Order: sequence, then C-alpha cells, then structure tokens
Amino acid sequence: MIKDVLHASIDVGTSKICTLVARLRGDASPEILGAGVVPSQGVAKGIIVNIAEAQQSIKSAIDEASKSAGFPIKSAHVGSTGNNMEIFTRWGSVRSSYYNAPISRDVLGRAMESAYPGELPPERRVIHLIPQGYSVDGLKGVKNPIGMHALKLDVETLCIVGPATAAENLVRSVQGNGVEVQSIIMAGMATAESALSRDEKETGVVLLEIGAGCTTVSVFQQGILLNAAVLPVGGMQFTTDLAVALSAPYSVAEEVKVLHGCATPEDAGDERIEIEAFGDRQTVKVERKEISRYLHDRAEEVLRLAHLKVTGFGLPNIPPAGVVLCGGAAKLPGIQKIARQVFACPVRIGLPEPLEGMPEGFQDPAYSASLGTLLWGMRNGIQQGIVQKLNGEMVIAPKSLRTNSGPLRWFKSRAKRLAL
Repeated sequence: MIKDVLHASIDVGTSKICTLVARLRGDASPEILGAGVVPSQGVAKGIIVNIAEAQQSIKSAIDEASKSAGFPIKSAHVGSTGNNMEIFTRWGSVRSSYYNAPISRDVLGRAMESAYPGELPPERRVIHLIPQGYSVDGLKGVKNPIGMHALKLDVETLCIVGPATAAENLVRSVQGNGVEVQSIIMAGMATAESALSRDEKETGVVLLEIGAGCTTVSVFQQGILLNAAVLPVGGMQFTTDLAVALSAPYSVAEEVKVLHGCATPEDAGDERIEIEAFGDRQTVKVERKEISRYLHDRAEEVLRLAHLKVTGFGLPNIPPAGVVLCGGAAKLPGIQKIARQVFACPVRIGLPEPLEGMPEGFQDPAYSASLGTLLWGMRNGIQQGIVQKLNGEMVIAPKSLRTNSGPLRWFKSRAKRLAL
C-alpha cells in the first residue's frame, strides 16, 4: 500500500543539514514523521570540501530524524545547492518498429534515454534530464504523448550537468552513513515543489533561492523549468560584509544581521546598537542605518546578478507571476522592496506549503528547499520502482505507479542513465 511507504530526504546546505522522514497517508496527503536539523560542517558554497566533517553532520541529522520518527532511514533523496552547473537543451528520438504503434511509457523512456549527452567528459555528470515538450510524427506542442499512435516520437529535454566529483562526494558522504541515495535534486527544482503554486509555474515565474552559500535562479513557464543558474553568493556574504565593516567576530555579525538587520536604510530608524568588536575597544555602538547600508549594497548586488542571469536566459520580459524569494536571506527585512526595484515586477516571499506533522518553525523560507526535497521525493521517488516500507524492507513498487521520468541511480552503476 502506498500509505505504508516511508519517504526520506536530506538537504545538504552550507549552513544546515536537514533530514525529514514522512509517509503518504490514506488520502495521499504527506505526513511528516520526523525531522533532524544540525549545523552544517565541511560544506562551502553548497559543495562538500571535507567529507569526514560533512559525513558526521549528515549522520547527526539522520540520527535525529530517525529517532523522532521511530524508524531507521535506509534510503533518501538528497538536495544539493552546488554551483558550477551547466544547462542546455537536448533532443531525443525513437521510431516504432511498425507503423502507427501506440506510444507507451517504455517508448517514452527510450526517447529520453536517447537524449542523454553521451559526449560528456568524465569530470561532468548529468543531474537532471527534464522533458520540455514532445513532437509526435512532426506534430509539436504535445505535453503527454502516451497512448497516441505514431511512427516517430521526438522529445526536447533540459539537461542539467554538474561536476562529477562534487556529486560523488555528496553521495559518498550520505552513503557512508548506510543510507542509499535515490537521487540528487537541484535546489531550484526542490524549492519549486514547496514554494510555487501551479498557477505561478504555468503563467511564468522567477524563483530565487538565496541560501547561505549560493543563490539558485530558476525560471518556470508552462509548468516546467525553463532555465536555471547558480550564483556563488548567498547569505553568508551578508554576514561577512558586516564582520569586516564592523571589525566584529563572524558570530556577532550574524547575530546583528538576524536581530537588527534591514536591507533598506530609510526603514532602519536611528537606533544605536552596542556590539562586541575586535581589539581593545571590546564593544562599540553602531547606528542601525549604517548596518543597513552594508546589507542594502550586498542585497542589491545579489539581486542585480540574478536579474542579469534571467535576462541572459533570453526572456523578453520578467514572467507575469514575477519573482518569488526563498532561502534564509529572503527573511531579511527590506529585501522584497529592493527586489521590486531591481526586477520591476511583483515580488513575494515564498513560504513552504504547510504539511501535516510539520515541526514548529518550518513554515519559513529557509526550509523551502528542505521540504521541497521531501515533496519531490514523495511525488517522484516512487517512479524509481524501489521504495522503503515502514518496517525498513525495500520493496518493488507496482508497475502502475512507475514512470520513465524517475531518476535511475547512475552514480552507483556509473552507467549512462537518466537523472530527473
């Protein structure tokens, strides 16, 4: 039964590791059974730089989630905010062995398989291969060709490629704790699962996930991911700017940003804040407006870089649904106002959709990617054909529940496989 299937996700971020365990209830709605959140170690700008430290942080998050859920975690979908992604279009095609044959899921899978970029160098790996549209015997604009009769099927895909070493280090850090990696999910796709509405994705929207180490820029139109990019700047740069400008320890700068930060100086007020500082001064008083100016400059820079990326995607205008801000930096007061000025369009803060059993404090843009990774796994993970039951047993899902759009574990086999 689907309601007896256990789902798990591990979001490996620069500032925190978040593990979630959930199940599908009888009415097909998700219910969170356990959660584990720990500070991230061994991760910089979304990339693992110390496997031993990262593995220990992941272990702590897994243990915490398993304890609260009451079940061991055997497999999980893993969210990644890594940078240095390449995104390009690939076409795949398959012909029927006889005329006017109906298109099945197997045929669709072979078409997707043919779109796989076989010429990739060994240092690059496919992270996602996303169908964008289909052509049936030359008829374009088909969204779901299954059941149609045709001689030839063409599929247009969006291929997301990342560094092989970074992906393999992430897999090794998770599997080193005895947890099978079912798939790696890019932050933009994960966040969209929890923070975007269907109408926004259909109409067209820009999603900015401003995490601690990097910012993911994603554009959705007609219900699919149109393009994406990762910027190597995020919330940690805001804190670093304050630490340098105020000659204060990083921990103090982070506290000042969270408690007193504001990205719009005109809204900061005249309050003076006493903070700890380096040197013989021990403490200094700083105007909140001064703090705000540093945060404003960094926020404007990040948003303008994101705007340049969106422009570089070839869009004539910002999509009608505007911009949705997610990630921890989206909580910075005033950043929504700056985004409106930079993008000249509607802007909102993207909160994750509420789920049954959601821990207190998770209705927060900082957890959009974590919850989105879980939702992506629950909505797409069963497509892999292997799921974990509540008693820990690994079982094969019924054929009727599988599709060819699910991710195959090419990391383990090192074979050329789809990764969607």
